[in-house]
Amino acid sequence: MLPPPGNARILIFAHFVNTFGNGAYLTTSALFLTRSVGLSPAQVALGLAVAAGVGMALSTPMGYVADRYGAKHVMLGTLLLLAVAYAGLIAVRGVWSFTLLASVIAVCETCAKSANGAMVATAVPPEQRLRLRAYLRSANNAGIGLGALAGSLPLLLDTRAGYMAMLLGNTATFLLAATVLTRVRPAAPIPARPGDQPRLIALRDQPFLSFALVDGLVASLYNEMLSFALPLWLALRAHAPLWLVSATLLINTTGCVLFQVWAARGADGPASGAQVGRRGALVVAGSCVLFGLTADLPVWLSCVAVLVAAAVHVLGELFLSTGTWAVVFGLAPDWAQGQYQGAYLTGRQIGNMVTPPLLTALVIGGGGPGWLAVGAIFVVAGLAYPRLVGWGIRTRAVAVPAGVHL
Repeated sequence: MLPPPGNARILIFAHFVNTFGNGAYLTTSALFLTRSVGLSPAQVALGLAVAAGVGMALSTPMGYVADRYGAKHVMLGTLLLLAVAYAGLIAVRGVWSFTLLASVIAVCETCAKSANGAMVATAVPPEQRLRLRAYLRSANNAGIGLGALAGSLPLLLDTRAGYMAMLLGNTATFLLAATVLTRVRPAAPIPARPGDQPRLIALRDQPFLSFALVDGLVASLYNEMLSFALPLWLALRAHAPLWLVSATLLINTTGCVLFQVWAARGADGPASGAQVGRRGALVVAGSCVLFGLTADLPVWLSCVAVLVAAAVHVLGELFLSTGTWAVVFGLAPDWAQGQYQGAYLTGRQIGNMVTPPLLTALVIGGGGPGWLAVGAIFVVAGLAYPRLVGWGIRTRAVAVPAGVHL
């Protein structure tokens, strides 16, 4: 369940600690901000929307900062700033102070994600990157799941003291994660940026940006399918029991924790990553067909179909995430891993903005055929992956394993 002692295990433990605190905060944040701070839901939404825009605008520059000053140092500084920012939420009294802190948090989290990807690229040899990234995703799901469970206690108490304790606990996890990360040692020196290359090269890389936009939409779709579209579908269209939402999320979390490392096998570069991603997109498309069939089934059979669809969905998700890592790591120069991680995050954030209205229109407005339309998006994206990645490979010196055809 764990790699040998060393950089990989240190990163995994630090990531688990950090996401445990995040899971507890995410579980309680809505009620804390409305019931304890006194903000209206509209004010919370406004603050988060502004923060998301600021974070998206600075994704690639923050990745460049991680490359320029060292991913480890930037990650440590970011974790300390996040600890201060989350502790500062205790003093929030209005929408503008919340928006300011939310924007700081959004920028820091964007920087942390870019620096984390760059740390993976520098902390272990290239052939170990995907496996470590898979371990980190397993740790991420385990940490958020257990953190959400811990966050249920402040929800039960529903007191300001309980929410304050949760915030201080989350702050402590950032400090602990930073302490753990001080033990990471770079595996190899990173080559300097060639003098003839622009600083923000990722923003000029058309093949990569095209992949980031397509894959960002796909990643947002497969995440929001279970947490956003399925609850509405079960309540308004399928008329199935809502406990299925918790069951599907449990299947998803368990699958990601137990099988992500297994799913990462066989992807050794951007070309093979594109093929794995195509396979995952087609599998998720199959789960969309199963979800769409549940509208006209008896309740008991609808329950079975939803659970089977959730199992199919998580299998496709595992392959898709593996393909993403292989492509992003493989197409990025070693000296620009941070900014490429940031550029990919921009595509993901655009997908996060587009997905909720898209799923609402297709699934709730279109019914069963709407699910088929969602599946068609996955099919088209999956078929596009090898072409987009092949375009990227042809624009740079990336070795393609023998026998692979694009």
